[in-house]
Amino acid sequence: MLLPVINLPARSATKVMANRHFAELGDVWKHLLLAEVLRLNPPQYYCETHAGSLCYPLTASPTRVHGALRFLKRAPLDPDLIGCVYLAALQAEAGVYPGSPALALRELGANASYVFCDIDPASAATLRTADTLRDVGVVEGDGIAAIAHEVERTNIEPKNVFVHIDPYDPHERFSAGAMTPVELAARLARRGYRLFYWYGYESVCERGWAIHAISCLAPGIDLWCGDVMMPAPFIFPERSGPWGCGIVLGNMTASEATMCARLGTALERISADDVASNNEPSRLSFKVITDPRQQS
Repeated sequence: MLLPVINLPARSATKVMANRHFAELGDVWKHLLLAEVLRLNPPQYYCETHAGSLCYPLTASPTRVHGALRFLKRAPLDPDLIGCVYLAALQAEAGVYPGSPALALRELGANASYVFCDIDPASAATLRTADTLRDVGVVEGDGIAAIAHEVERTNIEPKNVFVHIDPYDPHERFSAGAMTPVELAARLARRGYRLFYWYGYESVCERGWAIHAISCLAPGIDLWCGDVMMPAPFIFPERSGPWGCGIVLGNMTASEATMCARLGTALERISADDVASNNEPSRLSFKVITDPRQQS
């Protein structure tokens, strides 16, 4: 049965932010891991709180040349990336960049049910064009509240539910008393749902902040964090210094964590000669971040 289209109160138009950073390095890291985790351990139920558009035009830009466009050229030469799902998706249709909903639909097909959320009306409209033969619901509104409601009402075991949280603002609240993205991540992790949380940061001291924040709210839960720090000009040409992003996995298997670490090392390897002169850092670096509380 097709899930209903749900329209929840959205932010004012001045605050709606469509995804302007598609196919950049942050997307490459996120989508590289996402596609491979879904291949390795496909869920029955896939949810996204901030889905963006189904697909984007893969055109040249000063930032995409460091991201998906470079990955397309270099990944086929790397033994750990040549067979990855993300590369296959990039190669499937020239000039088209698949967003995370398209990657999930491509990998899971009709074997899963889906809920995609976004506050941007244009993005939500593209999500409604997904194959109607599949069990797809689209929420145009607050994805945090919607996904919290959806996972509570499903009768699928938490270990078979995969929740992808990718906020613009990790501490946003749509209303008084509402959960933030970080709070939802911790709540889901505590209850055994599979968590895939993307975060960004702008200073070295913030590296890996999300695993610490989530583990404080969900103590004792097994979390994994893979972080990539890079030159800020690769994402924001007008800036200097560092910029970074990472993925926190919750309730994932050891094989998934091992695979993600291998992909991070491979991404660092193919990025070694992509250098921003006179910037610190000058190139991308990958690191597995651990939380001290998990080591006690």
